[in-house]
Amino acid sequence: MRINYNFAFKNSKLTPWERPSPPNLLISDASLKKKFNYIIDQTKLNKELIYPSIFILLSSFGMQLLTFFPDRIIKNLESDHFEYQVLSQKLSDLESSKTRFRRKLRNIDEYFTQATTSYLFAFYLQNSVPKGVQLNSYSFSDNGFDIVATAFNLDALNEFITLIVESPVILEESVNINQVNKKDFAKSNNSDPIPDFEMEIYGAIKKLELAKREDLYIESKANGLLQKLKRFNNLKLKLGS
Repeated sequence: MRINYNFAFKNSKLTPWERPSPPNLLISDASLKKKFNYIIDQTKLNKELIYPSIFILLSSFGMQLLTFFPDRIIKNLESDHFEYQVLSQKLSDLESSKTRFRRKLRNIDEYFTQATTSYLFAFYLQNSVPKGVQLNSYSFSDNGFDIVATAFNLDALNEFITLIVESPVILEESVNINQVNKKDFAKSNNSDPIPDFEMEIYGAIKKLELAKREDLYIESKANGLLQKLKRFNNLKLKLGS
């Protein structure tokens, strides 16, 4: 016959029995020596559990100890590093701006360093025309010039040629005379005709250096062009180009 037991002690005055836990020597009033020996005994009995844990704890503590001073130094230098990053970014932006300006300067460099300006050519051409010479036409470009002039005598033409050759903006060895023609033009009062000489002269233009160009601007009183050239030179100097 099966007997039913009330293992939960329902409606029972009996108290269930529990196995008492072993006394914890570490929280007892035992001496330090007994506690120390107890820890050693427990460590020997539970090597597989305690040794790896102790090794991990000691390793972590050692790593924290080793990195304590470097971390402290890094934190002290954090503000300096941030300031360095800001300055580095500003310098990088400045260098990028300088590169863009250098590129733009190279695009307009030829206007200041290669071609002779029409102002200088016209100024020195005007100073090269002596009395008795008249310019019928002239053309000018970076490649050279072409002038058609008339005079009442050959001496005036010779003087004109000499002054043209001595011009600081004209390449001396390139000057050539195409032809000299003698023509007769009647006076307005129908008097005897006066001999008239016509000449065509052409040549190349000098590629002026900046220093020479500046001197010619000063000599010809081209103040506006001189100021532009100086600003251009100063900008190139500041950009290191």
